[in-house]
Amino acid sequence: MAIDRTELFHNLVNLAAADHKFTEEEIAFLINRAETWGIPSDEFETALVGIGAGEIALNIPETYEQRVALLKEMIRLMAADGEMAEMEKQLCAHASAKMNFNNIQFGELLEEVIRERP
Repeated sequence: MAIDRTELFHNLVNLAAADHKFTEEEIAFLINRAETWGIPSDEFETALVGIGAGEIALNIPETYEQRVALLKEMIRLMAADGEMAEMEKQLCAHASAKMNFNNIQFGELLEEVIRERP
């Protein structure tokens, strides 16, 4: 079963908001993902309203494949602005641990995503 893209998108918005600011690159990344995944603009706004209300939480997918997909997207988002804020790193590390990835697995996924970048 594929990961729910709306839920994945909300997770990415939450990660982007972890450092309490959105960079232009993060916004561009989120807009690109919303367009690519067919996320309607009202859903985008709902995600942002949740952030404004202080609701920053990650929903952990059930299957291994879904967790891998989420973690890869989180890494891509963190790398979008060329800077990994400490809060973003902590949230990603926390999410990785919650999804039962060890440091080696996380490192392998990180390397895989880095190799994808042009």
